[in-house]
Amino acid sequence: MSLLGLANSLARGIKVNGLNIVGLVNRGRFREEFNIDLMVNELKVLTLKVFLGREPYYGPWVEAFNINPLFWNSLDNKIITLITKYLPPGGVMYIEYLTDEETRIQLQRGYPPFLSRLGYIMLNAGFTWFKDWYYPEGWLEGGPKLEGQLPANCSDALRHWRSIRENALRFLESTGGDEYWVKALERANYLVKKNYECIT
Repeated sequence: MSLLGLANSLARGIKVNGLNIVGLVNRGRFREEFNIDLMVNELKVLTLKVFLGREPYYGPWVEAFNINPLFWNSLDNKIITLITKYLPPGGVMYIEYLTDEETRIQLQRGYPPFLSRLGYIMLNAGFTWFKDWYYPEGWLEGGPKLEGQLPANCSDALRHWRSIRENALRFLESTGGDEYWVKALERANYLVKKNYECIT
């Protein structure tokens, strides 16, 4: 599959949790780039910026921004999982998180990104390497965003998962007490017990 397939699928429309979502596809700044506004009736759910890649220099990526919090929490898991199916090994996704209170607070506190609400969804969708772009470096990058990268191969996947497990173990030694810490702690507990099998 390719990201062109993602655009075609969204343009035809998908149904998620009883909502009919249609993607309005527009050309981007470059021939390899396009934008997709995901709409529920007349309301925008979010915008996806899709870059097909430019071999051999740049790989493909997808960015989600202009996220409407009224819809996002009920759609995020399905939309992220759908996008993952169209990204190749090593593909990247960026998601703005300022409207996601739990993720924003957990990342501001320095929790490992994959223990945040959004990072954990991305991890379960297949992303194994993360970076918190809490301070965008430039002009057109937009707001803070969480980056997830799919493993390029089994060797990368297993190396990333060793790091995830080590960081989850360290987090279990932390102290906290509020709901954001408890949720991250529950995720860490699950991850240290999980047996990972490479399927890339």
